[in-house]
Amino acid sequence: MRGVSFKPQDAEDFSTGEIKSYGGIYAATAEDFAGAFEMEPEDFIEVVQSSDVEPLTEVGEDKEPGKYSLSFERDEFEKLKDLLLEWTEE
Repeated sequence: MRGVSFKPQDAEDFSTGEIKSYGGIYAATAEDFAGAFEMEPEDFIEVVQSSDVEPLTEVGEDKEPGKYSLSFERDEFEKLKDLLLEWTEE
């Protein structure tokens, strides 16, 4: 389902500086996800794309990684959090 934009009709913009949660779906820009884990958006995108974590959506351009819009189902987000915690400890 990559390349499909996810945003509930009554939801605010995802670029709010925080990760939004909607019924078990976590959504934000790469910049917002990266900020939550104290890393650069480029590094966040690299971890996502080189892992076996499957985003529900991943829409963006490599020239502006911070503007990627991503969403993850709860289980995938939990796997991603574990990977990111390992990555930031290195």
